[in-house]
Amino acid sequence: MLTTTLFGVTRGCWLLSAVALLAAVQLSGQSVSTPVSPAIQANSNRAPAGGLEKGVLTLHLELRQGDWYPEADTGPSMKVYAFCEEGKALQVPAPLIRVPEGTEIHVTLHNLLRVTAILHGLHQHPGDAKAVVEVPPQETRELRFAAGAAGTYQYYASAGGELGDAGRPIREDSQLAGAFVIDPPGKVASDRIFVLGIWRSGSEAAALRHEVPTLPHMIPVINGKSWPYTEHLTYPAGVPVHWRWINASDGGHPMHMHGSYFRVDSSGDGESDHVFPPEQQGTSATHRFSTGGTMTMDWTPPPGHWLFHCHFLPHISPETTVANALADTFIMEHNGNHMAGMVLGITVPGNRQTVAAHGRTRKIRLWVRERSASEGLPAGFGYQVLEGHRLSPERVTAPGPLLVLEQGRPVEITIMNQLHESTTVHWHGMELESYYDGVAGWGARGNEVTPAIEPGRSFRARFTPPRSGTFMYHTHLNDEVQLPAGLYGPLIVLEPGTPFDPSHDCVVMLSRGGPGPIEGPMLLNGSTAPPTLHWQIGQRYRLRLINIVAFDGGTFSLRGTEGQLQWRAIAKDGADLPPEQAVMQESRLLILPGQIYDFEYQPTVAGSLQLEVSNGILKTKVTQQIEVQ
Repeated sequence: MLTTTLFGVTRGCWLLSAVALLAAVQLSGQSVSTPVSPAIQANSNRAPAGGLEKGVLTLHLELRQGDWYPEADTGPSMKVYAFCEEGKALQVPAPLIRVPEGTEIHVTLHNLLRVTAILHGLHQHPGDAKAVVEVPPQETRELRFAAGAAGTYQYYASAGGELGDAGRPIREDSQLAGAFVIDPPGKVASDRIFVLGIWRSGSEAAALRHEVPTLPHMIPVINGKSWPYTEHLTYPAGVPVHWRWINASDGGHPMHMHGSYFRVDSSGDGESDHVFPPEQQGTSATHRFSTGGTMTMDWTPPPGHWLFHCHFLPHISPETTVANALADTFIMEHNGNHMAGMVLGITVPGNRQTVAAHGRTRKIRLWVRERSASEGLPAGFGYQVLEGHRLSPERVTAPGPLLVLEQGRPVEITIMNQLHESTTVHWHGMELESYYDGVAGWGARGNEVTPAIEPGRSFRARFTPPRSGTFMYHTHLNDEVQLPAGLYGPLIVLEPGTPFDPSHDCVVMLSRGGPGPIEGPMLLNGSTAPPTLHWQIGQRYRLRLINIVAFDGGTFSLRGTEGQLQWRAIAKDGADLPPEQAVMQESRLLILPGQIYDFEYQPTVAGSLQLEVSNGILKTKVTQQIEVQ
């Protein structure tokens, strides 16, 4: 049985009080109350701040300290700095600034903190990130500027707290950020706005480099709340939904949609915004969202219960709680939740449309078993496939065996759990009924809720792949232990009648050797020294690149003796690219956890090539040799 201790940390004396309760003591016969900070409210970004009249927005902002409740409104709190409108409650994220193009903005900033605040982004957009405003303690500043061009932007402040690896606040001033949206003239707002934030106790990069023993404790939030206390959304099936996302945290995020794809319409850096023409709009199941960035996306929800979440496992770990942030010792109590942090839940009533199917249902058994230590890697978990009388592979491996399915042919996969703990299997990128999506306690079919697969029990997942492409399967329960331990594998769907040719179809799955999310070497298909590939001049080869590392990204590149080569993009996250995007490009790309890319390469000369995956933070790499004849 595999046991792993994660993120064990000791908190310093700088941590603030865990509970903000009014305390009374008797002093000289008098009842004296300890001062209590005001409560900070979660901001759903539905109501614009300030008053808009005759083309002028007047907004009075204050900066104060308050008690933040990232979980239940009656749950534990922690003291942070926050913005509010004068005379109104403090908010996380900061009050929404939303105006039509052509508006003049008058802002009064009153700093009621004991430290100087430095304001970013409160100027005309597009703007200069270096244009900041300093507001000393107990002082006021007035700003007047034209709003600028239509787009999605953000404003934020730093107020003396520690800065993270990307230069943004990470502690008591980490939630001083808000959305700044400028609408085209005459447009009626019909979208939702979500701001990502993280409070954390230290540097993630230092932990990844093992300069400190463990990851810092984190409280990742969406619009000021952590799952399962984030807003639960309900939409009608088939009606397009428009979202704006602002990353106000000190770090990037691979945001993953369950059960369907979304389209990225624009992308920005908080100061500027770029709207993609239709031929350049990307279709994603997992989108790389840069530090301080913004994006707008369109999504047509299918019936079911879905999640949209960050694919960095520490950002959805059930241990990302206020109790742990304020504790001297780390608490492993999940309170029934197997996720927390950056997770958004969506309910879409109805039944998912049946996919056109052909052929008899293919039946497979997927065994989940313990895996012995081998090749310098620790013991863990893994998968084996039983189809008919053939067990593959003969011993349990990580990654799990490649599953090759057929587009339009129904499949029934019986998951047999032989571990000493519960598990699930998520079919990453697959369009299917949410009951089979692998999220215990959330996916549903009518009144049936997706169960966790208990030790010694089984679960039948049924779906019909609607498209050909590259996907993967992996655990979605106790992820921060089970995934680094080996519960992941590649999945390919081929068009009917198309045979799989492993000599020309190269699956490359990046993972880490475990046992924890930042531990162990980088692996390609489970190895630090993958076998050499042998290619022929003039033939076409497909590279299916998958990142299932728990926390950090990898830059994939294909190099020859003369340096960087070029490859042709084919697909992303299992969806074929349109002709305008399926073009030759430099063979170098950062791929974050949960992302999948397909490229095609045709060698023209003999020699040695290297498929290299590197990590700049860790200064590590793993290489697969390719000999061309």
